[in-house]
Amino acid sequence: MILDAIDAVDWSALPNPTPWPGDEPARVADALRRLTVSTTANETGSAAAALEGSGFTCGHAAMVFPAAYPATAILLDLVEHGRRPRIKAVALSLVFDALCFSPLAGHNRVDTPYGTDVPLCCAIARQIRSRAGVLLAYGIHGKHLLAQAALHWRLAVEEAESQPDGSTTALATLEGVPFATPAEAEVHTAASGDTGAILRVESLTADASGAACVQLADVRGVLPSGAVLYDAECGRREH
Repeated sequence: MILDAIDAVDWSALPNPTPWPGDEPARVADALRRLTVSTTANETGSAAAALEGSGFTCGHAAMVFPAAYPATAILLDLVEHGRRPRIKAVALSLVFDALCFSPLAGHNRVDTPYGTDVPLCCAIARQIRSRAGVLLAYGIHGKHLLAQAALHWRLAVEEAESQPDGSTTALATLEGVPFATPAEAEVHTAASGDTGAILRVESLTADASGAACVQLADVRGVLPSGAVLYDAECGRREH
């Protein structure tokens, strides 16, 4: 099943942000296959080293590559279904690095099923949150990864209303933990695909379910239902 998931990715369509052939995304696919079927500690370690040194992350530079987005989904499958505990542990560690490392300039965004030009760290964080049950069951290291992912918040606007003072009040769904305000956010709208506008979240109130009420400033025009807000700092994050 996991090998099928690796083969289903069009690795050749992913960019290599460096001039080095060793960073080609196809090498990530090969290393993932080797990690999946590894049976000895040496085989597992060799596959992990290949991922850490080519196309997925660069450990000594704390750098993450675009191929980490599809690779993260596969690594999370390995955390859940890996054949051996050491494979699960390695996969979890690799996902943590992918979330925490910084991408190269010009390669800090990815297209996802729910939006284009999403900050890479936010896209990876959402994959992690989608496996919360698995990671909570994994123990302290899984919980730590979830806590880090929760810092990469996402607000999906359900409805918004402009106020006489020029501010905007919006009802939204929050993914991640409530964050300190004021904070800058970048706006993603499905209709235009626009990711350039920056607004300010002046205040945020959210309950345990993620239902949130936010006060916004510097909104350009009308904020449409379905717009998504990401932390502007994530959009600026580059190596």
